[in-house]
Amino acid sequence: MKWKKIAAVCMLIIMTATFQGCADIKDEISNFKKAVEEHKNSEYRSAQNEAAFLVDAIERKDAQAIKDKFSPYAQSNIGNLDAKIDRLIEEFPGWNDDYEVTDTSERWSNHGKITYMLTPSFDFDVDGKTYRMRIIYYTESDEDESKLGYYSIQIYERFNYEYSSDVYMHGVDDEPDILLWDYTKD
Repeated sequence: MKWKKIAAVCMLIIMTATFQGCADIKDEISNFKKAVEEHKNSEYRSAQNEAAFLVDAIERKDAQAIKDKFSPYAQSNIGNLDAKIDRLIEEFPGWNDDYEVTDTSERWSNHGKITYMLTPSFDFDVDGKTYRMRIIYYTESDEDESKLGYYSIQIYERFNYEYSSDVYMHGVDDEPDILLWDYTKD
């Protein structure tokens, strides 16, 4: 009988320790989820700030402010950058505060060197047409600090959430540029 009591007490201690450990694991999982959500919110705010900056600079026709946002790498590798910024300002279809943000990010490591970029897209409607603006910008680069800043700006018209057959979506592996599209769907 004494052994049964000792075994029951031991079992109670083991179960208590196990459940306490589970509670600690649940707390860790909860803290991790909170940290991920805060990081996503930070990226979302960063994407919002970049959209607000770019649209404000376009509306003020401040080509220099836009140019200054481009990384040194992009500035030296985009042919006719000043002319492309002027065209962006002149042909920008307009903006209202009603837009959808799809912010994405990419982070990779190359032999311990970190590169992190945001690639948010913004869908917005103007005069019955739907447009998408996409900004690619580096926020961290151990490999090449000259890439910190804007890498690419793209604006194109969308039709019923389908792309025109002529539209090529500029990616992060492509050379930096400012790309504007206004195609009619085939």
